[in-house]
Amino acid sequence: MDKKKLFLIVQSVLCVVLIVLLASAAISIYREGVVLKAENPLNWIYSREKVGESLRPILPLLIAGLVMTVLGLVLGIRDENAGKPVKDTECLRDLTVRRVAVPNEAMNAERARQKKLLWGGWGAFALCMVPVLLYMTNGEHFPNGNLEPVFLALIGHIVPWIAIGLAALMISTVLQEKSMQKEIDAAQEQIKSEKAGGVKAEAKKPVSQPDKRIRLLRLAVFALAVCLIVAGVFNGSARDVFGKAVKICTECVGLG
Repeated sequence: MDKKKLFLIVQSVLCVVLIVLLASAAISIYREGVVLKAENPLNWIYSREKVGESLRPILPLLIAGLVMTVLGLVLGIRDENAGKPVKDTECLRDLTVRRVAVPNEAMNAERARQKKLLWGGWGAFALCMVPVLLYMTNGEHFPNGNLEPVFLALIGHIVPWIAIGLAALMISTVLQEKSMQKEIDAAQEQIKSEKAGGVKAEAKKPVSQPDKRIRLLRLAVFALAVCLIVAGVFNGSARDVFGKAVKICTECVGLG
């Protein structure tokens, strides 16, 4: 393996570890502060000393990260592909397929597999959103009073399902890209055989429609937004927001 590539991999892993440790330290400070605040509301836990105490075990990794960053800048170590355009496998597949006169069985099989992966990924994401909507439409989960326990319970119930849904979409996208690459290889073989047989592909007009995945993503986001608005109306959030807006206008701003 190239030394520059190994350096970049180590630096990336170190950055990820630092992010995890810093997030863990912040959560630990917050949880400890909540406990101490419950015992004594006047107790001040979010202090500079507490932050320094939490960062002290992570300090060697922070220094190592800074040293590696400075060393990379001095030695000129950088990703050579960073400035290059991102490879669009779907666009390359469409351009290659347009040169084929008659798609072969391998191309048709891969295209069918891509459709199954697309619908499977979005179907898994939709199933993961069902528990989220059921939780958010239940008004008993959002009592009036202290918002911190409600917010923490909300994160604990919906974040895992959202993470699973996004993971399903990511896996589906990766498998689709691999299938597209196989379709490109099959199309290139078909082009070679057609050239050898004297078959010419008809010129196909480029498709001007927007990407299907972008349209599906827009529809999914729109549907999720509508569901969350409806859930907020049913669990009383709209009434609470209206009440807070009235109080702001009448008490803070001084209207009326």
